[in-house]
Amino acid sequence: MQPYMKVIRRWLGAAGLLWAATGLPVDALSAEWRIATAYPGDNYHTQNLQQFGDSLARDTKGAITLQIHPNGTLFKAPEIFPAVKDGKIEGGELILSSLVKESPLFGLDGLPFIVNGYDDARLLWTLSRPGIEKRFAEHGLQLLYSVPWPPQNLYSNRPLMGAKDLEGLRLRTYNPTMHRLAELMGAKPVTIQTPDLAEAIAGRQIDLMLTSSWTGVDTSAWKGVSYYYEVNGWIPKNAVFVSKKLFDDLDPVIQVKIKTLAAEAEERGWRLSQQNRTRFDQELAANTLKIQALDYFLMRQLQRYGETLAKEWLRSEGGDGLNVLLRFYFETSKRDMAADQVKR
Repeated sequence: MQPYMKVIRRWLGAAGLLWAATGLPVDALSAEWRIATAYPGDNYHTQNLQQFGDSLARDTKGAITLQIHPNGTLFKAPEIFPAVKDGKIEGGELILSSLVKESPLFGLDGLPFIVNGYDDARLLWTLSRPGIEKRFAEHGLQLLYSVPWPPQNLYSNRPLMGAKDLEGLRLRTYNPTMHRLAELMGAKPVTIQTPDLAEAIAGRQIDLMLTSSWTGVDTSAWKGVSYYYEVNGWIPKNAVFVSKKLFDDLDPVIQVKIKTLAAEAEERGWRLSQQNRTRFDQELAANTLKIQALDYFLMRQLQRYGETLAKEWLRSEGGDGLNVLLRFYFETSKRDMAADQVKR
């Protein structure tokens, strides 16, 4: 037997043993997927993504490994979706509402004052997920999981007592929904993306912003604002997704493992979001931000702005969005009625 044939047989024998041990196909034992994210390595979203990758490599015995590229080092946030779609990389992570131009349904969780906490946000995600998965598939992408940010709260450089106090103030915006909200409030929209926000705050380029406690800590918001109102404006989510073609080409055994681990990553991520919310709020308070509830009548006015935005969104979204919101309002109303009965 020629020496090279012995080498080939030894390689095939080793591969066969590995296949027997894992139940995975031999031709899938070396897939390496690059995953781009715009968030830093110490952010809980990125840490959760890394844990998902570590679990995937472990449970598939190296059949699938993820190379996580944080902080926009591989592609900047606006470039990630087209990069995965065009096959330049295998996967990515983005905030869902940044994809609203691809489909209005992606902007559902960015509608202000629809949900009132994590339970509402989870229900809305359960109801909207099938439609969002379908939208991803239409772009040749496979949704893996989604994890929320902490609730979006209102930061201000002055006390706010009524709707008139918002007029003329510079509100930080970063998508069309926020721009429209600024118009309804009578505020001046100032478009600032997250990477530039810390500098804008320190330079006092804005008077108001609606964002999470994590962003407030990450940007040292106390350098430019003094008041933090807990309004639970909305709870946006990040989505982790990969090429659908790559996913569909995998052996079904591996597909099941990926979906199982993705479900675990989603559950873990929701817990992390809630845990970090408390920690970030404490850090904001420690840096002299005045944390308080918003005036009741001003809060009601903001909720009315949210209703206006929801109506406008429905006109652009169509049937899927209407069905989701109708079911959401039905389920939350039924839940609230049951809670009232218990109190009585």
